[in-house]
Amino acid sequence: MRHMQRGWIWAVAAVLAVAAGGCRQGPAKITGGDAALPPGEASAEFLDRVERQGSVSQNDAMRGLLLLLDGQDKAQSFRQRAQTLTGRGIVPTNWEPDAMKPITRDQLAYMVCTALKIQGGVWHTLLGHNRRYCLQELQYQGFLAPGLGNTEVSGSEFVAVMARADAYLQHGEIPKALMPK
Repeated sequence: MRHMQRGWIWAVAAVLAVAAGGCRQGPAKITGGDAALPPGEASAEFLDRVERQGSVSQNDAMRGLLLLLDGQDKAQSFRQRAQTLTGRGIVPTNWEPDAMKPITRDQLAYMVCTALKIQGGVWHTLLGHNRRYCLQELQYQGFLAPGLGNTEVSGSEFVAVMARADAYLQHGEIPKALMPK
């Protein structure tokens, strides 16, 4: 019995450590804050440009989310995009955004999951939004094809995720025609 009590204590301590581990006081460091994107680029032009890229930068990913959610990107710089999405809780305060770094699949999953208010399974519910469980949930729901979370998002994959997210916003589900194969 005593051994079981110690096991529960360690389990509770682990859950608390994971939950508290992501907390940071103060604003995150934003690298490349003055980085700009092509001006006057509407949604269609943006998606055409991004789809041809081998990997999508965090700057482009944040612009894509703002276009999806607001229909426009009023930000003049990456710093403004990052601060806008951080203020909305879509980008966590413990991230250190970098305009030139590629977005990873788990980072994109976290932002999409949070932006669309997608609720997940048991672990996702217990531990809240984190990159791992958001990735698993979006793969389960068909937003993302199976794959590792720490890999870069290609342009075509990003456009496909944005199309699925847009369908989800409009219909509450992803049409079968847009599901990954």
